[in-house]
Amino acid sequence: MVNKHFTRDTNHVYDLMMEAQLPKKIYQSRPSLIMNVGNEYMTFMMMEELLPFYKNSAQNMPKRHFLDRFVRDMRTWNEKHIDHMHYTVPLRAPVQDGYQFPSEYIGQYGVYDAVHHIYSKNSNLAHLIKDDGKSLLTSKRYFASELETGIDKIRQEWREAHNMSEDQTVIFFAPGNEKVEAEFSMETARKGVKEFLLKYSAPTSMSAKALPLANFTTVISLHAGSEGEKYVREYLAENPWHGQVVFVSNEDNQHLDAMCAADMGIIYDGQMISSAAACHLPTMNLFKMRMHH
Repeated sequence: MVNKHFTRDTNHVYDLMMEAQLPKKIYQSRPSLIMNVGNEYMTFMMMEELLPFYKNSAQNMPKRHFLDRFVRDMRTWNEKHIDHMHYTVPLRAPVQDGYQFPSEYIGQYGVYDAVHHIYSKNSNLAHLIKDDGKSLLTSKRYFASELETGIDKIRQEWREAHNMSEDQTVIFFAPGNEKVEAEFSMETARKGVKEFLLKYSAPTSMSAKALPLANFTTVISLHAGSEGEKYVREYLAENPWHGQVVFVSNEDNQHLDAMCAADMGIIYDGQMISSAAACHLPTMNLFKMRMHH
């Protein structure tokens, strides 16, 4: 629905950072900690470039941390570049000699919130929420099937409540809580969804099997009382959305129910992206698209 015309690969980004003398600027700013996020290849290269600045310097090397989803293939020699790792998915890839890289599981609030909600809505899964209400019991073998069962139940109930059949295509859209987020995402998503609906719904579709426009619904998720909600409602008053629209909010986890019921998502919110992943909702991350540009 949105064409991404240009991205830079890691080596190109690395070259641009070298041209900007980023390692030297890091050294001159005298940080106490450097946090690398989500690209171990770039992390190792950048930290290697940083080492010479501290080798013959009176300044102490800052702590070098790395944030990613998994701890994988991290060996003793990686400690030359990284002191500690934080990871968001509680899985560790086994290493033959039993070595464990210094690391800490920090979890992922979006995933936890979504799984907690899915379990709480299903009587067959609710017992997996511990009495303190803050912890979950998950099975390494059956977690995926249990989660799918919970999602399917919410999907069926949500669609029935909104008079939608299984052949109804539901697009989940979260334009962001802040005004600047909504300003970026609204027009882009509105145009993309309109082009998608004109192409795949009747009577405008070229396909003889295309379902009518009434079979397509966009769910717009708004954070109640936020600047983003205010901007979206003002924007839609002047720029009508193509096709049917349903609004949900964060209140009573309406947005999580809608995620479970939707077929695809367009999201400009990092935590909500992780919630969507837990709800098994295929999504386009508008924030990443913006960062690539």
